[in-house]
Amino acid sequence: MISALCYDFSIRKHFWRVPLRVFVSGLVCVLLAGVAAGQNNTQPVVKPRVSTPVQELPSPAADTKVAPDAPVITIQGFCDKSKGAADCKTVITRAEFEKIVNALQPNMPKQQQKALATQYVVALLLSQRAHEAGLDQGPNFDEQMQLQRLQLLARLAQEEMQKAASQVSDADIEAYYKQHSNEFQTISYDRLYVPKQKVDAAQIKPDDPAAQKKREASEAAMKEEADKLRARAAAGEDFTKLQQEAYDFAGQKLKATPTRVDNVTKGRFPASDASIFELKVGEVSPVLNDPQAYMIYKIEAKKDQPLDEVRPEITRALQQQKMQQESTDLRKTATEKTTYDDAYFAVPAPPTLRNPGEPAPAPVPSTPPAGKK
Repeated sequence: MISALCYDFSIRKHFWRVPLRVFVSGLVCVLLAGVAAGQNNTQPVVKPRVSTPVQELPSPAADTKVAPDAPVITIQGFCDKSKGAADCKTVITRAEFEKIVNALQPNMPKQQQKALATQYVVALLLSQRAHEAGLDQGPNFDEQMQLQRLQLLARLAQEEMQKAASQVSDADIEAYYKQHSNEFQTISYDRLYVPKQKVDAAQIKPDDPAAQKKREASEAAMKEEADKLRARAAAGEDFTKLQQEAYDFAGQKLKATPTRVDNVTKGRFPASDASIFELKVGEVSPVLNDPQAYMIYKIEAKKDQPLDEVRPEITRALQQQKMQQESTDLRKTATEKTTYDDAYFAVPAPPTLRNPGEPAPAPVPSTPPAGKK
């Protein structure tokens, strides 16, 4: 953003004839480098840019406000010296300074506005020195100005895309809600947690081959037990009772607590077990293989979430879809409409330690599998 705001920095041959508002817009690239340091740019992807007016500058008295045309910054000795002015100074009014602030960060806190004003004065003095040294002339300067302008236009286009993507109609929200109705449900379920290892096998060192076989045998026994518990759960046995048996079989000295979990949305559920949302009420899931345990679920109830409750979530999803589609279309156009000179953009071959003219070494033949020649 800092570099993208520099393209109006057009001092060149008519440095002192440039209107202040144009000159100011070219300096913000220097100003933001200090003011924005340490700040995190975490603006949501599809949030439109805020354009509310900047806060008013502090009043000189409790019942008085600074007028828009009143000076708020005065720089002595900074002026168009070619005009031979007796009183050489530059005055910046409240209205002119607030244009700068609004261009950078609307509603900038007061403590940052003072820092901005200080760095703005420094930037003006540096720009005068650059002009006097002739740094604003020549093809290199012109090329940089063109690149800065290109960056600014690209950023403005992205902001416009984000603003357009943020406009989601009620009809779009309702259509999305109907098409994805299965995603906006809560489920209540009983859950059975079957450890993958018995306590004695879980304490074995993994780098011991003999112990590893014991671990594998322990896991197979727990899987067999999980299958039995799942069959009993499907037959209607109490999940809390089955959970206690799973702990006992694994050698864990734990007391089973109630296994019921109520009103869980799909977004809060582990992705590996999200398939249980496809089950009907009363159905029991197969034994699911999670990293630390075998999991078994029984669906006790399902409830649709009201549209008003999920409206913000749907709005974000539609905004992301729009932005992704815009980005995809843009990349597709850039790919299909553009050709590149492969010879020019070819990556150079890595350096070699061979002497000039020395042939490359013969490839080493691969070792044949055991038992084959």
